[in-house]
Amino acid sequence: MTIDAHVHIWEAGSLQTQWMEKPPYQGDPKWEPLRATFRPADLEALMGASGVDGAVLVEAVDDLEETEALLAICRQNAWVSGVVGWLPLTDMDALEAALERFSTAPALVGMRHLINTEPDPDWVLQESVVAGLKRLAQAGLSFDFVGITTEHLERLPRLADACPDLTIVLDHLNCPPIADGAFQPWADLLAAAATRANVVAKISGLEMCSRWGDWTSEDWRPYADHALSCFGADRVMLGSNWPVATLSGRYEEIWAAHRAWLSALSASEQADIASGTAGRVYAHRAT
Repeated sequence: MTIDAHVHIWEAGSLQTQWMEKPPYQGDPKWEPLRATFRPADLEALMGASGVDGAVLVEAVDDLEETEALLAICRQNAWVSGVVGWLPLTDMDALEAALERFSTAPALVGMRHLINTEPDPDWVLQESVVAGLKRLAQAGLSFDFVGITTEHLERLPRLADACPDLTIVLDHLNCPPIADGAFQPWADLLAAAATRANVVAKISGLEMCSRWGDWTSEDWRPYADHALSCFGADRVMLGSNWPVATLSGRYEEIWAAHRAWLSALSASEQADIASGTAGRVYAHRAT
């Protein structure tokens, strides 16, 4: 079984594409192809052709309306393994209201906030956010950490220490410097994050960190190998980052690259990384 642990679904011109209106994406024409509609049926066809059995829908805008929209897609499509939506972390009253609102939605398995668009890398460490994340852990939800800078990765161990009961999923390996052929300081910072048992690594989005449209699975191998050596197979999962990934590679190319890397691993490692880790981390909650 294979689970794609990171996909998006959105309608052109909707609030779901508003992330492109914020720095560092605002005004950059290379993101224009994503101002389109990407439907569940489009993804389902790609998954079927690539041998992917299920997918986790991940939020693209910090708004409860999208959480509702993703849960609706989940109800209509059996291949959706779970939803990582958005919840208001900085306001405990609003967070409690949102948790109550979604208390009968077991498919809501985690949440994410676009910390990559917050000007202050310390946003995630502020007292109100940490309190909200602790409440998230109590509710049985995980937190996707979408870091893209060295400053983000530096703060991950501190966040993990502040919220020891919270499972934190590091999206896209914090965008390693693949295009530059570099390894540090990313490698040491990733290793430091991996020393926290409540942090899990998601190997996804590597096509966006590579030379766009000019990469092979061998470009990714050192970074994926390092993640595996740091975290172990039971704390590593795979994702496509579709449709953002379409700027740099086709869905089938991404999964071919993932499988080329997996092929050198043991059967138990392959099972954990392909579906086991995602299945455990993003397990449906009881209601």
